[in-house]
Amino acid sequence: MKSPLVHIEEFPEKVKSIYIGGKRYTRKEFLKAQSLEKRRAKNGRFKSIT
Repeated sequence: MKSPLVHIEEFPEKVKSIYIGGKRYTRKEFLKAQSLEKRRAKNGRFKSIT
């Protein structure tokens, strides 16, 4: 199952943090986690950048 981070297009404006899947994210943490989730393979492990 895909992470809910991938389904959210962008961080809402005028919001300091957002609560997704039992974790609170700031804008910076959200963007980092979202970029990592896009690199995740079907088996749940991260793919290499190359």
